[in-house]
Amino acid sequence: MRAAARVRVIALNPSVDVEWRTGSLRSEEKNELLSETRWPGGKGVNVSRWLRWSGVDVRLMLPLGGVVGRELSDGLKAEGIRFDAHPLAAGNRVNYLVTPSTGPQYRFNATWPRLRSMECRALCQAVNAAAVGFTWAIFSGTLPFGAPRDTYARLVRQAVRRGQKVVLDCDGEAFALAAGERPFLVKPNEFELAQWSGGEIRSESEFFMAARRLAETTRGWVLVTRGPKGALLLNSSEKVAWMATPPPVEVRNTVGAGDATVAGAIAGLCGNEAPMDWLRLAIGTGTVATQLPPGKVAARRNAARIRSGVVIQECPEAFQ
Repeated sequence: MRAAARVRVIALNPSVDVEWRTGSLRSEEKNELLSETRWPGGKGVNVSRWLRWSGVDVRLMLPLGGVVGRELSDGLKAEGIRFDAHPLAAGNRVNYLVTPSTGPQYRFNATWPRLRSMECRALCQAVNAAAVGFTWAIFSGTLPFGAPRDTYARLVRQAVRRGQKVVLDCDGEAFALAAGERPFLVKPNEFELAQWSGGEIRSESEFFMAARRLAETTRGWVLVTRGPKGALLLNSSEKVAWMATPPPVEVRNTVGAGDATVAGAIAGLCGNEAPMDWLRLAIGTGTVATQLPPGKVAARRNAARIRSGVVIQECPEAFQ
């Protein structure tokens, strides 16, 4: 294993992800599917997959139910991802990715299952029990439908009180409510940062201002990913910021790239690396993920080269 730190990843709304590959899409005409691929998905599952690949001592916790839940369980076991399951009355969701031969990908995410209040309470109790004894608590992905918006806020607060280092990667109101509970690291993308700040980000100065305000709110590290433009890492308390630029690559897929980035950051943190170094590992891991089919990880022999080509520069303008 990479480090002694133990990592618990909590995926409250996992899925089976399905990619349909097709030729050019035509509206109101038959579109032939050339292939179908299925794999265990959802942000927390993706993070766990890349953490395991990185050699981190990780254990996933997730709710499973129905036929889809059994498919998820079988897939996780086949990959060697260690996990603990909480029983779910309804079946887990299936999300679809349509990848044409040319043009953009299309994503379709299910808005079910919808949990009852009693199920939500039981799930949160199970999460708190499962997190005890771990150094890191990673909360990643969409809340289950039906869960109160402050679910992550309460879970993060309890983890921080236990003395755990918390990583938060979600969006919308759930993110806004949890950001003030002092997570160690949050990872919005540029759209999610704008969503949190309450308006469109129209310039670099507005981007830096929003990121700085978020860091002042969390009182921890903020990692904002920006697709091919790279990422910004900053900490307002320490008045440090860096920009990371990925190497130019041919992008095969963007699903799970942000989750691979999170996993790379955690792997570096677990290895007690300096911020510049875990930022380089984060962006390198996310970049490699864009070159692979969704749900896949790189060949292990490429691990040593995963940081190559990532350029890190100090970013004093983030505090101007």
